Amino acid sequence: MSGFVSFVGAGPGDIGLITEKGIRRLKSADVVLYDRLANPRLLRFTKPDCRLVYCGKLPDRHVMRQDMINRALTDFALQGLQVVRLKGGDPSVFGRVGEEAKALKEAGIEYEIVPGVTASVAAASYAGIPVTHRDYSTSFTVRTGHYCSNSTGKINESVKNADTIAYYMGIKNLPAHCDQLIKDGLPSTTKIAVVEWATTGKQRTVEGSLETINEKVISNKIQNPAMVIIGDVVSMRKELAWYEKKPLLGKRLLIAKASPSESEIERYFLDSGAEAYAFPTLTMKKTKLSNEDVEHITGSGRLIFTAPESIDIVMESLLEAGFDVRDLPRWIGCLSEKTLQALRLKGIIGHKLQKTEANSVVVGPESQQFNVTFSTHRIVRDQRFKELEERLLAEEKWETVVFPNRSSVDWFTQEADAAGLPLSLLKFAYIGNQVKAYAEEKGFQEIDEEIQREIESWKTNRSKVVSAG
Repeated sequence: MSGFVSFVGAGPGDIGLITEKGIRRLKSADVVLYDRLANPRLLRFTKPDCRLVYCGKLPDRHVMRQDMINRALTDFALQGLQVVRLKGGDPSVFGRVGEEAKALKEAGIEYEIVPGVTASVAAASYAGIPVTHRDYSTSFTVRTGHYCSNSTGKINESVKNADTIAYYMGIKNLPAHCDQLIKDGLPSTTKIAVVEWATTGKQRTVEGSLETINEKVISNKIQNPAMVIIGDVVSMRKELAWYEKKPLLGKRLLIAKASPSESEIERYFLDSGAEAYAFPTLTMKKTKLSNEDVEHITGSGRLIFTAPESIDIVMESLLEAGFDVRDLPRWIGCLSEKTLQALRLKGIIGHKLQKTEANSVVVGPESQQFNVTFSTHRIVRDQRFKELEERLLAEEKWETVVFPNRSSVDWFTQEADAAGLPLSLLKFAYIGNQVKAYAEEKGFQEIDEEIQREIESWKTNRSKVVSAG
């Protein structure tokens, strides 16, 4: 029995711009073939045993040729697998979905196309440019910035007559396109904007005219991926620009991780305009608690959780052993705000501690930092992300690392060093003075004061939300 292939639009870069249906397909996938421009954070939605295959096309070389991608999609589906082909933007807009779907059709394999937010509209919107406006533009045309083999490069009538034109990946041929548009009758003063890495913390926009834009692109070192927007609507940017006013736009931050759970700090910095990535990606291997272990836990007077993941594992073990939440000790402590909130979700009011206490049963992952009575799981590196993150660390100019706890310092130094990231080039920020001292002990010396202030603000606002809840 053959499997099924979902062509999923990942959106233009901002992780929030994928559709809910696209996320559901990622969660159920057995294998995901993803492109370079698909946000790698989206791969965290996949199952732990989902295979991740990089198909990224770099400007100077192709990791996988198109015929290889077509064959891989077919082969995986014929194995009966649920396959996701994750493409940046919308798969039907210069995403070669027609070629790949045709290969599946010829092989008798069923498929679907899940649209995504296309890069042209998103780039224009995040630059403060509506692609249509009743005073400026009643039509919108998209066009590839590359010359196709069956194209002379001349602008056809639909493009000449369009009020707004968007070129995808148009940097290389930008001078030729501008010259051709002028030859075909557009005034040389026609407004134009070029948006680089739209909807991400790396977004930059330069403006000019058909006559001046190439010089500005060169002087600002704008490169692909970039979207070229041409037309009078570009003038709206002066009033409507919003994304590039975010306070941390352009900052490049790594958020050190010590657990597989989602990083709230990463989300906060992404929303503030920074290019933030939680590293390394970790997963957990559960340790089964015996009935005797559960009896020991329920019979104790004081119970301390060192990690939020342990709570669910203990709850599962309770039910399997014939107990429930009422059998837990009356006094339950924890070591982090995240664990405190996880207890609240179970209807338990916990006590926040700075360290474990004597005469308590301590439950958590295997750790050299804490003397754990019962281990619920092991935290391990998710090897599926290793190659991806090594490439990400090498391609970006990271400035600062944020340490939420002491364990995150250990994980980060180990994995970043293995990936070849020069730790001496990074500033750092932290949560708590103990973490600061530990980071300095490990060799991190220069504090990023701007990011540290943001962390203090985040902590204050977060505490207000928790108190209100």
